[in-house]
Amino acid sequence: MMAKYKPIDCGPLAVSLVNDAMGWSLRPAPVHFSASAQEHAEDRHPADYALCIRHIGQILQAPDWVGQGPKDREGFVMVRRIAVAKAILLVTIKLKPDDLGRYVVASTYRVSQHDLDGRVAKGYWLPT
Repeated sequence: MMAKYKPIDCGPLAVSLVNDAMGWSLRPAPVHFSASAQEHAEDRHPADYALCIRHIGQILQAPDWVGQGPKDREGFVMVRRIAVAKAILLVTIKLKPDDLGRYVVASTYRVSQHDLDGRVAKGYWLPT
């Protein structure tokens, strides 16, 4: 039987955009989405998963917003409006790289315009 999920190497993280917006100094590195994290993402957000996977490279390389929630010190988010899908998609990434030096995707899902507006208004998500 074939495994449903295969690890995805998502390409480089747009570190300069993240660093400029957040005032950080993250090192350039690729982004990895493990099979188990994909399973978690689809389990939690089944209606959004296929769409997010299709656009994950765009979100990671050209986000419209980046940020961090008030209680989230372990990771950050990258968010992009995907016009063709009429959707706003989010990817959560762990701040600490894995043993191979890659940034790790924790989850991915769709967010509403209302949630986007609220997080931008509170300064949690910053435009890139």
